Amino acid sequence: MATNPTVENFTSLEVATTNSTSSFSGATDPFSIALIIIYSVVLLVGATGLTVMISLLKTNIRSLTTIAFLNLMVAHFLFLLTVPFRLYYYASGTWELNHGICKLVSAMVHIHIYMVFTIYSILLTIRFLQFYKKTQRTEFYRRLHGLGASVLVWVVLLIILIPVVLVQYGQKNSDEREQENRCFNFGNKIEDKFVYGLNVVLSICIVTVSCVQTGVQVMILRLMVLKYGAASRSQQEFWVQIKNLSFVLIMLTCLVPYHLFRLQYLNHPKDLGQINEVFLAITGLTCVDMLTFTGKNVCKVCWT
Repeated sequence: MATNPTVENFTSLEVATTNSTSSFSGATDPFSIALIIIYSVVLLVGATGLTVMISLLKTNIRSLTTIAFLNLMVAHFLFLLTVPFRLYYYASGTWELNHGICKLVSAMVHIHIYMVFTIYSILLTIRFLQFYKKTQRTEFYRRLHGLGASVLVWVVLLIILIPVVLVQYGQKNSDEREQENRCFNFGNKIEDKFVYGLNVVLSICIVTVSCVQTGVQVMILRLMVLKYGAASRSQQEFWVQIKNLSFVLIMLTCLVPYHLFRLQYLNHPKDLGQINEVFLAITGLTCVDMLTFTGKNVCKVCWT
């Protein structure tokens, strides 16, 4: 039976379009331009925040806030090391390094997301419990306890993430071998049922926990306003809660949108690959949290 030329040409065009959805043609591509701008802001804000925080580093490493800050610094620092690779790729449109480095750079942004979310959740939960008088301690008994807790969090997180990375970013398939100069094209791995289910669970978990913590934070601020009225701003606890609110807002603006969109992306990875990269880049803006730790001291650093 003869094949309809029109149908055949349309099918070929559709396949070509689908295969190009996750590729970037360099600085002239609109998605590449958006990604370059976002990651440039991430690199600038992140480097500035880390520099300021290092200059204001506290010596009391038993403090819960200090331990959280140190872990965030490590997470942000490791992530920022990979940002220049992304900027170069989106500007040039080609990947000249080996596939292993591509997998590492691609995986680091996800490790950064889950590490930041874990630290936020732990810090906010303890502060909420402290507000409701469920716990009075804000320091570890010894310095080694604080360091041990940090190591435990990293080990548990990496034990969970490393197998996911190895599964999701496994061996290259035939399509990837044909595009040796491309990177971050791992959407086909989502077809695996385990990877798909794990992504759904993680996205729902992050969205749910973020919304719950937002609700608790709003209730706490409401209680404080009802109790102190106009004098709330003179209460130290009020400003502690405002700082907590900044973490909640960072989650709502940087992490939640990506994971809400990801639920849609998981069902259409080929069609939404480029848009997914933009939402993924926005998660890097969590690096702004370094500036929330500085408080009024950041002004002293800027003027000295």
